[in-house]
Amino acid sequence: MNKMVGGLVAVIVLLVGAVMYLLGQQSAAPAREEPAPIEVATEKNDATPAGVEAASLRRPVRVGTGGPHADACRGVGSVANLPGGADDFLAVREGPTVEAKRIDKLKDDAPVYICDQNSDGSWIGIVYQANGYLPTDDSCRAEENVGSVRPYEGPCLTGWVSAKYLVPHGQDSDEPYVPEPVAASRFSFDADGFGSTEFVAANYLNLRADRRAAAEGGTVVDRGRRECRQTGESDDRAWVCRATYIYEK
Repeated sequence: MNKMVGGLVAVIVLLVGAVMYLLGQQSAAPAREEPAPIEVATEKNDATPAGVEAASLRRPVRVGTGGPHADACRGVGSVANLPGGADDFLAVREGPTVEAKRIDKLKDDAPVYICDQNSDGSWIGIVYQANGYLPTDDSCRAEENVGSVRPYEGPCLTGWVSAKYLVPHGQDSDEPYVPEPVAASRFSFDADGFGSTEFVAANYLNLRADRRAAAEGGTVVDRGRRECRQTGESDDRAWVCRATYIYEK
């Protein structure tokens, strides 16, 4: 009997020792780390969709910027001064910035209608045809009078190009320019504009004239005969253009 009791006690002691050993091993093991939660950035809240960003840079080309009595577009120009090599083309973009989407390419000497510009004249809004020519008639509706500034809605293509790669065409006639007679409600003033190229200077000249006429409460109705020359300086004063403007109140 004593042997049986002694055996049971020994078994119990062994079991208790084994349990204590296992508990000690578990407490000594490093705690398992819970996996970090995976963060998923939603496009709606954490990022601007590419389409929305591109749309914010898009800008329609306007016509009628020359005044209520002028043609829809200010004149005609052609592509020039291209760098050559792999970049021997003029990129046409959806807005007046290099960040805007490129929608077309123009070759050297491609003719375009000059219709709009950005605030500093460094980008020009154009109307053109895909075949690289301008129509012999006014099928692009760039020479008609539109009466007010509005987005171009004609059948031809539009876009924005860098002004430094455009050259304006000369006067339509070789006859000496004779300005319209100044009526009682019309006033004239001389203006000049500077720029890194002849085209930039001419556009800055028009921009200054429009601002001055607007400050006087009028609208330019005659842009006169423009004269441009190189100044011998560099950068943004390499060219100067001058003209006599007539505005109407």
